[in-house]
Amino acid sequence: MKKVLIPSNYKNILTKLVRQDGFQPVCLKDQQPSTILAQAPDISGAMLMVGPFPGSLMKKLPNLKIVTRMGVGYDNVDYKAAAKQGIWATHTPGSNQVSVAENTVADILVLSKRLFTTSSLMRGEQPIANYKPRILKGKTVGVVGYGHIARQVIKMLSGFGVKILIWDRHPKTSKYGKFVDWKTLFTQSDYVTLHIPATADTTHCVNMKTFKMMKNSAFIVNFGRGTLINQTDMVNALKQHEIQGAALDVFEKEPLPKQSQLRQLPNVFITPHCAGKTVESHRKTAEMAERDVARVLNGKEPLYPVNQPK
Repeated sequence: MKKVLIPSNYKNILTKLVRQDGFQPVCLKDQQPSTILAQAPDISGAMLMVGPFPGSLMKKLPNLKIVTRMGVGYDNVDYKAAAKQGIWATHTPGSNQVSVAENTVADILVLSKRLFTTSSLMRGEQPIANYKPRILKGKTVGVVGYGHIARQVIKMLSGFGVKILIWDRHPKTSKYGKFVDWKTLFTQSDYVTLHIPATADTTHCVNMKTFKMMKNSAFIVNFGRGTLINQTDMVNALKQHEIQGAALDVFEKEPLPKQSQLRQLPNVFITPHCAGKTVESHRKTAEMAERDVARVLNGKEPLYPVNQPK
């Protein structure tokens, strides 16, 4: 019976799905390369979260036919190396788009209304000084990217009466917003939200130069990937009030180190890369990932490939 590696946080649902398709689920304490090699070197499929899955590991897994990233981003998977070794690499696009989009809009509202700061002060029975919430209507929101999640964000925001600016490497048209160049988006927006993949070209695409373009009253929101922002530059920009604040669900290093300055800054709202982890998206992600694994192990092509095995 072919074995399929599944992540522990999807154990309940994936164990059932994998068994229904006639495969043996394998759930380890973690998905570190050393753990996989020691305890499951004969897997035929692997379903992954955000941990690294390098080509060097794939070479040591002779039965491996498919690696699927349970989520949209797949920068942790060496998909090019996989292709060279005849291994499919897939992901689950759109599986959590509504969940992440709703969280994005929620965070923009948290920043606009100063909800987190106000609640924290109230819980600590401290005086709420300089409480200056803003209305969102009439503000300008810049959306970087135009993928599944970004489009949901744009559609949801359209109901708030905001002006929406959009940047994408391949400009299109949208009935909810206007496509503009990079500089225009960052200089004119009151809120900038990031929804592009992590690649060599996008690493640290938001840095001190970018923050200096922004209004001092503007906010940065990141639900894309932590590496999109130069985190050191962002901390300095927040301290120096180059920007007003930030809402972040992703970081350069995850989990976010306990000593990170982002945990201490009062103008930062942070969450632990959890925007896509709703009950509904959890099941949809599992079903999409397992379906592609089953297809490949049954001799078919996957539905959501990110490479083409040679």
